[in-house]
Amino acid sequence: MIERGHLILWLAVATFAAICLVILVLLARVMLRRNAAGSVSRASLRRTPPEMLWMLAPVILFAMIAVPSLRLLYFHNATPAADLTVRMTGKMWFWTFQYSGNGDFSFVAPMLSNAVAQTPGSLNSPSADDHIVVPVGKTVRLVAASTNVIYSLSIPSLRTKIGALPGQVDETWFRAKTEGRYYGQCSELCGLPHAFRPLEIEVVSQERFNQWAEEARERFTPANVQVEKLVVQKP
Repeated sequence: MIERGHLILWLAVATFAAICLVILVLLARVMLRRNAAGSVSRASLRRTPPEMLWMLAPVILFAMIAVPSLRLLYFHNATPAADLTVRMTGKMWFWTFQYSGNGDFSFVAPMLSNAVAQTPGSLNSPSADDHIVVPVGKTVRLVAASTNVIYSLSIPSLRTKIGALPGQVDETWFRAKTEGRYYGQCSELCGLPHAFRPLEIEVVSQERFNQWAEEARERFTPANVQVEKLVVQKP
């Protein structure tokens, strides 16, 4: 099913192409007629009602298309009130995910090893705390930054993409309507092990998320985590 924004975009492109074609045909017709006549009278230079209509119709049509398009663009860039905020920090070569407002715990998402990455269906198997978990039907705000690499989180199935640049903070949001696992990738060619850092967002029920968050708070509190260790096995 075509979304409303895509439909308006294709309608605008088709309308613009049709108007350009009609104007080109009319200009060619007028030029050929006047060249054949050899002279132009002053009366023929006056604007007639059909000419005024052809001048104003494209302006009115573009205005009718621009108003809803600008409205969609505004709401696309505006961030609604978030039910959950996940702060993402890109590091070499892993992500750090921090859940603000849910106990303020954080954990790392290391790269896959060579063996896991080459195993068919490995991404579909249940994994440990190396991916984002969010409740279904809730507005999730993603805040991305980076320390020493350029990353770009992209989850096409959730229509979500956000860049992580050193010294900059970017944000976006999404709202998943169905439960499941959504997979993506880094859209930037961030280095040699680029293919070994897939992205995963797991959407669960609110009850399951509350249980997961409670367990994560216990595991990742400073009292229980003595030293944060990250083992990166290069391909």
